[in-house]
Amino acid sequence: MTRRTRDFAVLVLTTGTVMLILALTGSLGLIEALTAMFVIGAIAAAYYVGSAAMQVPAPAKPLEASRREGMAIADFLSALPLPAFEVSRDEQRITAFNQPAAVFLRLGQRRSAPPRASAIIRAPALLAAIETCFNASGLGSAEIEMEIGPEEQWRAHIHPLPVSGNLMVVLEDLTPVKRAARARADFLANASHELRTPLTAISGFIETMRGPAREDKDSWDRFLGIMAGETERMSRLIADLLSLSRIESAEHVQPTAREHFGDIVMNSVDALQPLASDKGVALLFDEPEALPAVTANRDELIQVVENLVSNAIKYSKGGHKVTIRCGVAPDAFAARTEAAHAWPDSERMTLLQTSNRVAINEPTVWMRVEDQGPGIEREHLPRLGERFYRADQSRGGKITGTGLGLAIVKHIMAHHRGGLAVETVMGQGTAFGVWLPAARENQGN
Repeated sequence: MTRRTRDFAVLVLTTGTVMLILALTGSLGLIEALTAMFVIGAIAAAYYVGSAAMQVPAPAKPLEASRREGMAIADFLSALPLPAFEVSRDEQRITAFNQPAAVFLRLGQRRSAPPRASAIIRAPALLAAIETCFNASGLGSAEIEMEIGPEEQWRAHIHPLPVSGNLMVVLEDLTPVKRAARARADFLANASHELRTPLTAISGFIETMRGPAREDKDSWDRFLGIMAGETERMSRLIADLLSLSRIESAEHVQPTAREHFGDIVMNSVDALQPLASDKGVALLFDEPEALPAVTANRDELIQVVENLVSNAIKYSKGGHKVTIRCGVAPDAFAARTEAAHAWPDSERMTLLQTSNRVAINEPTVWMRVEDQGPGIEREHLPRLGERFYRADQSRGGKITGTGLGLAIVKHIMAHHRGGLAVETVMGQGTAFGVWLPAARENQGN
């Protein structure tokens, strides 16, 4: 029962009792008493009804307001794709956070009380920035960059929440941006180095032929042969750089032509037979019975086959065999197994995952190129496919090349929604496998 209802009931009962006593004692007639009771009851009822509109709702309790604000902050944090959390002003506790922040800070859901920021955050720069914002006149904001380990870099955005006096911290991962900038700088440095080396050799021989060997015509043929070799090396490097640039620029445009993968592999192997014969390497091609067509750029796939087979020949010795196998699998997972999971005790690594756009149970064509070379140490495997990276020491000494062959293969397979993997056994050999989806029946002509 509310206070208004209780006051109304007391007024009506008191007035009715007085009128009843007056009527019983004869001091007031019964008709007059009933009339008075009716009039007073009507006035009390009108007051009761009218007083309801005059009531002002009581202000919300601080606890309820705080709870509503906390719910709003939690909803806001859950909608953010970046790691974000709230730090309270009083004890600097992490009072709210979203799922990305829970992963970043390694926060569990079952906690008896919100954890202190100093016990969870391992970045001293971020803790110092939070402390500075709390100690500023009013509430300050800040934006800092911090390193989390040797390879991770993050930016923290710290903003005040005026209603609660707390701070909101939003974290932005700068690692991909920094890694891309570093890769670009490394690429320019490596390209400059690779071009400078043959240019220096050519310049040195020209200077020798103009100076001390001016009259030594017999040595000129040797010098000219070396200069021709260095010039050819620069030509290959520039051709590979242009090829890589062309592939990267068109990587977002899917191929549309239907090509027969078996014919591409066969023609490429035939073209490399003279190179294998000159080195005394047997080139074996296990030709499959029939392969489905693929949607591909023919020239790019020829480049993939020639790069992988020529690499296998390059790292083989006389009397070794280089074997090329092809086939079709029911899906990309089975194709990767066929292409790069043939040796039971090998070290394996997938250098390029199949695109997510490849449909499940989509027939996939694969190719495997294996040699009998020295193998590759495990520590080199993750870097295979990087530009200019060569694991020469693990592959039998210094081998000439641009270091761009596998990078080109990797980009071409990405262009074709395919994959690339390596399998190696020290002292036994190395195998590279590629795979790409077969063309659909209603695709192309």
